[in-house]
Amino acid sequence: MMRLLLWIGWFALLIGCSDGVETAVSTQDEATSGSLFYILQEPRRQALMRFDVAAESVELLFEVPMNAWLSHMAASPDGSQIAMTYAPSPGENEIQFGYSSLYLLLADGRSEPRLLIERTAEQEVFFNPAWSPDGQWLYYSHVAPLDEETFTFTTMLERLELATGKVEPLAENGIWPRVSPDGRSLVYVNIDQDSLAAELILAAADGSNPQVLVPRNRFVTLDSPFFSADGERLYFSAVAEQASSASWWERLLGIEVVAAHDLPSRWWRLPLDGGEPEPVTQEAQVGQYGSLSPDGRSIAFTTQSGLYLMQPDGSDLRLLLAQSASDSLSWTP
Repeated sequence: MMRLLLWIGWFALLIGCSDGVETAVSTQDEATSGSLFYILQEPRRQALMRFDVAAESVELLFEVPMNAWLSHMAASPDGSQIAMTYAPSPGENEIQFGYSSLYLLLADGRSEPRLLIERTAEQEVFFNPAWSPDGQWLYYSHVAPLDEETFTFTTMLERLELATGKVEPLAENGIWPRVSPDGRSLVYVNIDQDSLAAELILAAADGSNPQVLVPRNRFVTLDSPFFSADGERLYFSAVAEQASSASWWERLLGIEVVAAHDLPSRWWRLPLDGGEPEPVTQEAQVGQYGSLSPDGRSIAFTTQSGLYLMQPDGSDLRLLLAQSASDSLSWTP
């Protein structure tokens, strides 16, 4: 079902509607601070960037080499290192299929990615890394081929204990993991392999006791969940009406065909003690991925048109950076 060979020819069509100008606007208040890590997407260029929110300055951390591909990243809770799902250049004049392994990068602006988990099959992909709040675990999704001749694959949500190298499978068909601020709960999106319908799942941090919070028939698709600072609400991006033929597979891997990058979604939030999802933003945008500020007072999110900032209730929405960014964002102290 998941035909990874669709990557051929798509790599040159990276998301990118920015003119490359690093434009920053004033943030919401003087208390807003910390660092925002994001993946800059420009025509024929990718780069891992850090934005100092208080100083309104941008720093280059890693320039992705030509013909390499950085699909997703997540900064550690202390901001000292970055987990990356990354496909190095296969060589000059070779095709970049985007089959990625899991890497670690020091956030010093001088280091090179260090391999953490290497692919064991050619058509294998790691994506959507996320850290536990204590920095001891890395969560990620892992696609492995079942039959390379028929292009069939299995998707597994896993976590890696960094101190021991132990890998634990958590949920089949699980993507977009995020861990609660207290480290006790895990939220992720479960994808039905036949219909590609998405449902929002809440479980214990080890994947046990999963429960459906948002069923498959509630939205056309949903992704990018994260917890509120007090752990009492979940935020997520969702498409309420059919607006695109693009599949979840195309979007979550960060590859968008130019003619099909039309998955406008809005931010929603859901109380964990019961209730229905309520919209947070009114305007639908393409390519959203969110992160809560360390003080819990602001939400930043990426789109193809830039990085935005808003209050947790959706008010005071404003452009933070006029740069196109892919589906990764981390806000650290």
